[in-house]
Parts: sequence; C-alpha cells; structure tokens
Amino acid sequence: MKDQEYAAKEMLAKVIEQTSTVSPYNLQKILDSFDYITFEKDSTILKENDTPIYCYFVVKGIVRVYYNTDGRQIIDWFAEEGAFIGNLYAYITKSGFDIYESIEEVALLRAKYADIEHLLAQSHEIERVARKILELYYVRYVERSHQLKGLPAEEKYRLFVKNYEKFVSRIPLKYIADYLGITSETLSRIRAKELKKQKIC
Repeated sequence: MKDQEYAAKEMLAKVIEQTSTVSPYNLQKILDSFDYITFEKDSTILKENDTPIYCYFVVKGIVRVYYNTDGRQIIDWFAEEGAFIGNLYAYITKSGFDIYESIEEVALLRAKYADIEHLLAQSHEIERVARKILELYYVRYVERSHQLKGLPAEEKYRLFVKNYEKFVSRIPLKYIADYLGITSETLSRIRAKELKKQKIC
C-alpha cells in the first residue's frame, strides 16, 4: 500500500506542477493532505444529497458523474486518471444531486475539504494553485456543456472520442449514449458509420 500511495502522490505532484508553479515545501504540504483509498467496480463514491467531506484525485480507473431526473440517469461527465472530483457545488451549498460511481476498480487520493481550506488560508501560493485548477475545470465544463447542447449527434460523438481518446474503450456504450443524450441504437449507427469511414480511409 505504501508503494502505491507513493506512486499516486508522484502522479498528483506532476499534475499540480503542470498546472501552476509551486515551491517544493508547499507541494509537499499539499501531498501530505491526501491519503490513498480504493473502490471496487460499481461502487458509489459520493451519494445523492450527501454533503461531501473529501475531494479526490483519480489515480486509476474511471468515475462517472450523474444525476437522476424523471426516472432517467443523466451523465454529466467522466473523470479519468489525472482528474480531480469531489462535488464542490454540494460542499458549498450543502445540497447536491450528483452521484459519483466507479465504472471500474478505482484508486484515489483523497483530502478533507477542511484540510484544504486550512492550507488555502495559510498560503497564497497554494491558493493560486487551487484557483488555477478550478479555472481549468470551469473551462472544460463550459466547453462540454456547449458541445452537448449545440452540436448534432455525430459531431458530439467525434468530440467525445477525441476528448476521451485513451479511455473511450473502457466506458460502456450505454453510458456513452446517456452522456451524449442519444439512444443506444443511434450510437450504434454512428459508430458503424465512423468505422466504415476509417476503413475507406
């Protein structure tokens, strides 16, 4: 477990350093706030209406983020290796509707929001790192929202494959269809068409 946790924190350190400049001292303080945890496939990491205690960094595996409405599951996004999750909205408002569920076995690093807030209050540099990460995720969220609302189904699928190129084969097709807001039958037709194009090329 110690070796796995060490490797996980090395991965987290690289992601942080790619996002913003941070001193070795403050980087270590951030890393020390996280501990290592695993979940089996199809495990619920965060429940609907729960106020989250932790934020997470995905070391291994994929997590789907979804909510229920009118008897349907609406998938908001997929968090893959190298992503942060934690439902900040629910932490701030004390009322959330998203569910975070592993679609395969996952390994995570987790830190208590209270501990992160303490670090932010102590260091402007760490506060800047957190702001840079939040800015990056906000931009990605807006881009995803616009793509899903404004593009035809085939173009949405192409963008999905582009954005999740390394992980798309690990995501069940029914989840991809739900994310794109199309039926499984429509997704199958689009995939067949795309495969045909690739063979011709």
